[in-house]
Amino acid sequence: MSKGSASVKLGIVGCGWVTETLHLPALRGVRTANVVALADGDPVRLKRVGELFRVPQRHADFRALLDDPTIEAVGVWLPADRQVEVAQAVLAAGKHLFIDKPLVFDLKVWDRLIEQAAQANRQVMVVGLPRRWHRLMYRARGVIQQEQLGKLQLIRTVLTGRNPERRTFHEEGDRRAVKGVLYQFGVHHFDVLHMLLQRDVEEVFASSSADRSTVNVAARMSDGVTVSSAFSEGESRNDEVEIYGQAGCLKISCYRFDGFEYYPPSAHPGDMKFRARQAVQSLKELPHGLLRMRRGGDFIDSYRVGWQHCADAIRDNARPDCTLVEGRRALQVVMAAKESMELGRPVKIAPASCDRS
Repeated sequence: MSKGSASVKLGIVGCGWVTETLHLPALRGVRTANVVALADGDPVRLKRVGELFRVPQRHADFRALLDDPTIEAVGVWLPADRQVEVAQAVLAAGKHLFIDKPLVFDLKVWDRLIEQAAQANRQVMVVGLPRRWHRLMYRARGVIQQEQLGKLQLIRTVLTGRNPERRTFHEEGDRRAVKGVLYQFGVHHFDVLHMLLQRDVEEVFASSSADRSTVNVAARMSDGVTVSSAFSEGESRNDEVEIYGQAGCLKISCYRFDGFEYYPPSAHPGDMKFRARQAVQSLKELPHGLLRMRRGGDFIDSYRVGWQHCADAIRDNARPDCTLVEGRRALQVVMAAKESMELGRPVKIAPASCDRS
């Protein structure tokens, strides 16, 4: 498909919570993607989601969707025990694959998918890591790339809130599906670290509370930057990244429309003049913040931006910024942190191999 041609025709397998509340609402705002078909084994759910989003084709068997030659790409959002099987079938059918963050703790599985995609000359795109598309993270990456913070020294992150896996467990009773806060929360911030710095995590040391609902991870990046991350389940929600450099500090809060704050070395956070300037800036950003809230907020917009980027990559025959290679990197850090908790010592992470997508 060449640049400037018609929208990418997209099919989606799985009409669960993620599809209904995140991906399909975001896709409404993607001008170069058109959802033409859904597949789900639950007829009630398939009918409800199909009617809600006015998707014309609905299939009880995903193979019927794959048999449609007009569908160019397929999104797969299924439980872990079925995700890989369907993903392999999508690539075997000669279609591009959209997938959530890796659900299986087996790097060899994802290596095989990467190889299969390369052989089929198809892209595997991970659109389930929305923080890399968040407008404030994008803005932070620009600041770092322009070296406005000088030499980086420390990054601190925190992500807390209700674990969506617990919601699934309470609704469906599948305890085996619950992999824990390190996977559900940590994988997002580990992906953000690579997106911001374009560097890999070299070593991690992780510790947790007795029930593992709270995990602390100390990491060292390949360029020597140290990272401190905290992830915790609970009702209080927070999602922040702080980046400290010799030329200043940058604080990003993903849950605030005005959550982008730069502190020069000379500024004290409690200084009244500095706080007054921040208040004025927040008032300036308020109208745009309210408009984004009417469209679903920054997180739905992050999914929209990610989908737009990936759809454009298909149309332009270009490599997207978040393939399964990037998703694998984040999963590799999660697995190393899990190993560190079990062993009670730091764990080194093997350097990422060259991209195979």
